[in-house]
Amino acid sequence: MSNKKRYFVTVFGMLILCLFILATITAVSSVFFTVEFDLSPGESGSKNLTVVNYQDSPAYNISHTPVAGDGAEMVCIEPERIDEIEADGEGTFVVTASVPTDQKLGNYTTYSYFFFPSEGFPPSMPKKVDIFITVAPKVVEVYGIDLSIDGEEDVMTKNVTINETASFELTVKNTGIGLDVMEIKEPEFEDGEGWDVMLYLQEEEVSEFPCDMILNADEEDYLLLNVTGTMPGTNLSVEITGRSCANATKADSVRAITFIIEKKGEAVNDTDATKIAP
Repeated sequence: MSNKKRYFVTVFGMLILCLFILATITAVSSVFFTVEFDLSPGESGSKNLTVVNYQDSPAYNISHTPVAGDGAEMVCIEPERIDEIEADGEGTFVVTASVPTDQKLGNYTTYSYFFFPSEGFPPSMPKKVDIFITVAPKVVEVYGIDLSIDGEEDVMTKNVTINETASFELTVKNTGIGLDVMEIKEPEFEDGEGWDVMLYLQEEEVSEFPCDMILNADEEDYLLLNVTGTMPGTNLSVEITGRSCANATKADSVRAITFIIEKKGEAVNDTDATKIAP
């Protein structure tokens, strides 16, 4: 066989091998995980992508390819590489999507391949992560209400001793675009002995319900809920609900849970206690 033919066969064979490897990677590298964002023009958001090392030994140099796809310019993945994840440990990549203010509305698909180097053979296949971005107009609520309790969206739990008061701060916000009256219903809880529940508005006890709070758009006001119990080992769940008077379908609620615990006494005649001499 002439050198020219031998060269042609060699190049052709390498080409076939490369195509085979590419096809194998494409087939084996199925979608490992998906990340979805629903954003409006000018908005951004981040989500964590956790990598777990289930092996008995550390994993090194976990990396990923640059983001590709029709929305690649909107996505960033950090860090570029995690140097080491201990055995049975975790590492985190942060996927951030930032939509320009002039971005066209629609659905965008991006992706990246993550590599997990291994000393074994055959090496592990890269894992594909799809990142979907839906760019849609921002929905503006004409009327709306949002309640939070001690900075939490739904529930706050506190432990107190007998006759000690658990205080919860409730934030009431008008999320609409105009003046509205927020109607706060009477606190709801199961009847139980030994409990005292009181609600305050601007340091004055609320005695008549519903309690009306007049708020401008995006304005907040505060309520104070005090819960006191006398029976150790018991708990009380109090629910506070508010709604928009302009649109009764717009409502929100929060819960305050109070546990009464035993008061720990001081040690007396404890032979193991450290002695302090004068």
